[in-house]
Amino acid sequence: MVSKSAQEAASRGALLVEAPHLGTIAVSGKDRQSWLNGLVTSDVAKLRPGHASYGLALVKIGRIVSDVFVLHADDRLLVAGQRDRIALLQDHFEKYLIMEDAAHEDVSSAYAWAFAHGPRAAEVAAAAAAMPGVYAGSVELHGPADGVIAAPAARLAEVLGELAGKEPDTALGSADDAETLRVRRFLPRFGVDFGEKNYPQEAALEKIAVSFSKGCYLGQEVVCRLEMRGHVVKKIVPVRFAGDPPVHGAEVRSADGKVLGSVSSAVPSDGGAVGLAMVRIDFAEPGTKLDVGGREATVLGA
Repeated sequence: MVSKSAQEAASRGALLVEAPHLGTIAVSGKDRQSWLNGLVTSDVAKLRPGHASYGLALVKIGRIVSDVFVLHADDRLLVAGQRDRIALLQDHFEKYLIMEDAAHEDVSSAYAWAFAHGPRAAEVAAAAAAMPGVYAGSVELHGPADGVIAAPAARLAEVLGELAGKEPDTALGSADDAETLRVRRFLPRFGVDFGEKNYPQEAALEKIAVSFSKGCYLGQEVVCRLEMRGHVVKKIVPVRFAGDPPVHGAEVRSADGKVLGSVSSAVPSDGGAVGLAMVRIDFAEPGTKLDVGGREATVLGA
């Protein structure tokens, strides 16, 4: 459950939460933006200080290597990815570094990440970016913009404490607060709700992590074909559950007993529970009734 103070901050100001699950790759060189732009689904080429990008690194056949946040950091780009996939991401990037003036380095020990959630998140991120050695920007996910903050690892707690102390309606949140808010906002997480066997449309991330107007990128042909023809057979959907939250992996069935998929995330909400589930595409429409462990569940609108 989200604590009262955390809920108030997230609804009125900004809730600051650390993201220790993220590692960091620094990309440098004259061609850093154009090169990375060809390797992720979001538009990195237009990235400027004060803004962040959320996207996906894909293999050629369109499946996901990792999700990534990218921050403009003066003469470098800071790329946040799942900490346990940083080495894999580097190997993936290296395959496509040919003639470009670009280089990448694992700097996970040097930087730590945090997020600001709430209506003042962009303002708090701007305040963070004014601090020495701190890089921050805003990114639009579901709902109001989120703030993305990268600070020297040894100073992250100090930076967040200073922001919470001087910014109106801003508070520090716990890992549990962050997870509850994530699920209530129906934001899928790599390694929890989707993984390397999934396409962006299966992870329901095409609207927030994919640019359909930028230039070419690795995996684009498959992603665009899926978008135009709608050929995914399963996808993550937001769900309301009756009763307590079901456990991760709980089986999802249709009203007549057909196995459709499983629950990936669920948290308490308003006398019941909400969460995310991967189900067959023909049962993904809002209003569809499902069965989870003998209890009714309903697919919600995005």
